[in-house]
Amino acid sequence: MLSIGKKHIGSPAVMGILNVTPDSFSDGGSYRNVTDAIAHAMRMVDDGADIIDIGAESTRPGFSPISEKEEMDRLFPVIRGIREISDITISVDTRKSKVAYEAMSAGADILNDVNSFRDTGMFECASEFGAPIILMHCPKDVENVHQKDMIGDPIPQIISFFEERMQVAESYGIDRKDIVLDPGIGFGKSMEQNASILDRLESLRIGNPLLVAVSRKRVLSHIYPDMDRDESTILANLDSISKGADIVRVHDTRRMVEAIRGCTHRL
Repeated sequence: MLSIGKKHIGSPAVMGILNVTPDSFSDGGSYRNVTDAIAHAMRMVDDGADIIDIGAESTRPGFSPISEKEEMDRLFPVIRGIREISDITISVDTRKSKVAYEAMSAGADILNDVNSFRDTGMFECASEFGAPIILMHCPKDVENVHQKDMIGDPIPQIISFFEERMQVAESYGIDRKDIVLDPGIGFGKSMEQNASILDRLESLRIGNPLLVAVSRKRVLSHIYPDMDRDESTILANLDSISKGADIVRVHDTRRMVEAIRGCTHRL
């Protein structure tokens, strides 16, 4: 059992991705309609997802930032709609503290910030609501991170980054046990560095829950060149779980849940 804040969920946990954006790299535009987005979230819940991660701003390479208002307009009807019919754990994927405050008020449970909480108002929000956070390694501001200029062995750099950011989080009153760590596959790293992180994932077990978000990302074609990305996503996540991942973030929740259950049954 995995405890994140006041939530207790199965481990390994499956986090289903719900992008309410027109331009996400994998499924942009598929769930911009509120009714469709809520229906897809409920399908993922029925599939066995433990967490629904809702994002309204794409961070794909070359993305265009959106305003707080536009992000809120996309997010809130979906959060409220899901919360009216389900108690599923909701994670909100945002880097803006104003959006985070409104999302938590609307019923979100977890703050997931790909920009590593550089907007310290995000820490303030998490502390005020007693919300767990997902701290992703992002070596620079996310608007410039796809330049991929991280140099050298990524593991010690990621660990040092996590320790520094967790100290800042603690200074805002966030309990270290309520921090989930995400090594940030695909953010500011070369293909070889991304592959190395996945290969040596157990080195990032430093006492906090560990999340892997590799679903449909380009590094999979580097590691598994002869597979489609949904199949390679499953293999990469099963390997990550064997190396200590507590949460895997995926687009295809049904197949991921089935794969985990199949492995568990064989054990």
